[in-house]
Amino acid sequence: MDSMTYRFRVIPPEKSCSKQLKILLDPENAKCSICLNVWHDVVTVAPCLHNFCNGCFSEWLRRCEKHPSVLCPQCRAAVEFVGRNHFLHGIEEDILQSDSSLRRPIEEIALLESYASIKSPLVINSGRKSRRKRIRSSTDEEIRLDSACPQCVNEYAGFQCNQSTVHLQCHLCGGMMPSRSNNGLPQHCLGCDRAFCGAYWHALGVAGSNDHPVCTGETLKPISERTILRIPFLAHEKNRHEQYITENCLSQAGKSLQDVISEFVTKMNNRQIDRTRLQLNHSEMITAQTHVCNECYDKLVSFLLYWFRITLPKHFLPPGALERENCWYGYACRTQHHNEEHARRRNHVCRPTRGSHVL
Repeated sequence: MDSMTYRFRVIPPEKSCSKQLKILLDPENAKCSICLNVWHDVVTVAPCLHNFCNGCFSEWLRRCEKHPSVLCPQCRAAVEFVGRNHFLHGIEEDILQSDSSLRRPIEEIALLESYASIKSPLVINSGRKSRRKRIRSSTDEEIRLDSACPQCVNEYAGFQCNQSTVHLQCHLCGGMMPSRSNNGLPQHCLGCDRAFCGAYWHALGVAGSNDHPVCTGETLKPISERTILRIPFLAHEKNRHEQYITENCLSQAGKSLQDVISEFVTKMNNRQIDRTRLQLNHSEMITAQTHVCNECYDKLVSFLLYWFRITLPKHFLPPGALERENCWYGYACRTQHHNEEHARRRNHVCRPTRGSHVL
């Protein structure tokens, strides 16, 4: 198959120019060695750095569950880590746009995505001899001290890690937990796909210690169980003037911030809100019972406050805010971030009527 030419713009430190760098890439070098097609949602394994489709390697992991180690399907080296590769994902998309004949049927992609289970980086026990320190108890039995995962040391709820257990690393505290996608205990935020250990360990009654950190139960909670007292910094694209107006609107309406968010979460649940601007992964799957992290909850609240403002009767707005004209670029305006006068004089809680964000 012919190689393809990709052009990347080279931007000098001080000012841009029109120079381009041409790179030749053979699509044969961008294929998964399991399915022999161009990668789909590419993941990279370490330390050998071979690349596979997420769905293909997820199935490989499942088949290796009873083996002492996970070997790379391509070179048979012991795999210690696997994670999604966002840089190669961009190249994957460029290849498919350049040659549509390489695209798979929609049904095949749907099947592959149903297999995919790698959402955040996975740490995999390579099957090597453990280097963990050991101590002896009063009964002369060896006890393994593991500073990473409590379930490698003790059994909780009928489960204990073994040599083939795949582990997740918590995004917040850095602690480890076994990857268990079928036991119903939440381990990932659906809004960003990152792993958080708080909900998992607290459901098992495991507390943190100096040897193995555990996040608080607040790090990953259902949306319906969360409370909020202050407007997030991210709200209204970080436009402090619009946040101040929203605070006034809440006061005029006689509602607390929590009241409004609860109301609009219900509307979202009932599919009464267009989710196009919701900047979370899997936005169409999110419900009031979805577990999200603190950061994604702030993004959700910011999204719902936008809908609160654009559906609010005008008489709730302060006089000064009511007299403002809409900015042509609406919520997508960049000037509002660095020009305080512009942010104050124009309404930015509106849809763009100019620019690439026009709907």
